[in-house]
Amino acid sequence: MSVLTDEEKTLLSKIIEKGIKAIKVKVGAEGVTYDGFDDILVEEEYDWDYVRELFQSLALKKFLLPKEPLKVILCPDCGSPHVYVKYVCPKCQSSNVESTNLIEHPYCGYTGVLKNFTSGSKLLCPNCSTELRSLRSTPQEDDSKKDYLIIGSMFECDDCGNRFERPNFLHICQKCDAEFNYRSSICETLYNYEIPENIIKNLRKTEDILVLLIEDSLEDAEIINKTITKKEKDIKLESVNSGKDGLNKINTKYYDVVLLDYKLPDMSGIDILEKIKEKNIHVLVIMLTGADDREIAVEAMKLGASDFLVKSLETYQKLPVIIKKLVKK
Repeated sequence: MSVLTDEEKTLLSKIIEKGIKAIKVKVGAEGVTYDGFDDILVEEEYDWDYVRELFQSLALKKFLLPKEPLKVILCPDCGSPHVYVKYVCPKCQSSNVESTNLIEHPYCGYTGVLKNFTSGSKLLCPNCSTELRSLRSTPQEDDSKKDYLIIGSMFECDDCGNRFERPNFLHICQKCDAEFNYRSSICETLYNYEIPENIIKNLRKTEDILVLLIEDSLEDAEIINKTITKKEKDIKLESVNSGKDGLNKINTKYYDVVLLDYKLPDMSGIDILEKIKEKNIHVLVIMLTGADDREIAVEAMKLGASDFLVKSLETYQKLPVIIKKLVKK
C-alpha cells in the first residue's frame, strides 16, 4: 500500500478518531465542504481546495473509497456553489418567460395557449365562447362541446411574444450576482468517501472500545449506560432508540460492537442484521431480547450476530466482560 504524507496521515487519523467512516459532501451557506468534521478543518487550518486535494490523493492510494459522485455547478467568478437558473427567451434574451399549455377545443376546432382560454376562474373558448369543464384526456360523448384537450406545452416570452419549445438557461450566482451560461460555468464532480474498516483499525490510536446501543426502552438504556460507563472507562457508549437512527449511525460511523434490541418501534433487530449483512459491514453484534426464543437466536446467529442475550439485570452487569471478550477474539 502507498505511503501517506504527514498531512494525509494527520487528517485521516483525526477523522478516524472522531469515529467517522463515511465522509459526505454538503452544500451550505459556507459553500461546499464535508459534513461532520468542520472542527478538524479549523484546527488544522485547511481550506476547501486543500482538503479536496488530500481526499483525492487518499482515494488514489486506496485509503478512501469514492462513493456516489455529486455534480456541482460553481460560479466562474467567485467559486460559490450557490447558483440558480433563469429561463431566457432565445430571441430577445428576456427572463420574463413562462411555461404554458397549448389547448385545443375539439368542438369548434380552435387551438391556442392556455391564457387565451382563461376568463377569471373559468375557461372559455375565445372562438365560440363555450364554457369548458374540467380537463379530460378524451372528449366525452354526453357533452363533448365542453371538453378540451392539452395537446402540447411550450414557453412564451411576455416581452416579445415569442413562443418556443426550449428556453436558454442563464446561471445567477447568489453570492456575487455574476451571470453566466453553461459554457462558462464550472462543473465539478465531487465524491462522498468511505474509509475501509481495515484502514480504521490500523490507524486508530486509541484502545477505547466503541459501542452503539440500539434500544427503545429508556429504562433499559439507562441501566446499560450506567453499568458500562461506571465500570469501564475504556468503553465509549452511544445510544439511539430506533432502528432507522441505528442504521444511520452504523452507516456513517465506526463501532466495534452494536448492542441490538430485538424489538424496536420501527423494525426488528433481525431487519437491522439483514441490512448490516447486505452492506457487508463488519461489526460485532450482540442481540438483546426480552424472551429466550430459540428460533430468534438461531436466525440472529445465521445473520451474523456474535451473541444472543436475554435481558435481565444480571445480563447487563456482565455486558462489559462480554464486550471485551468479543473484541479481543
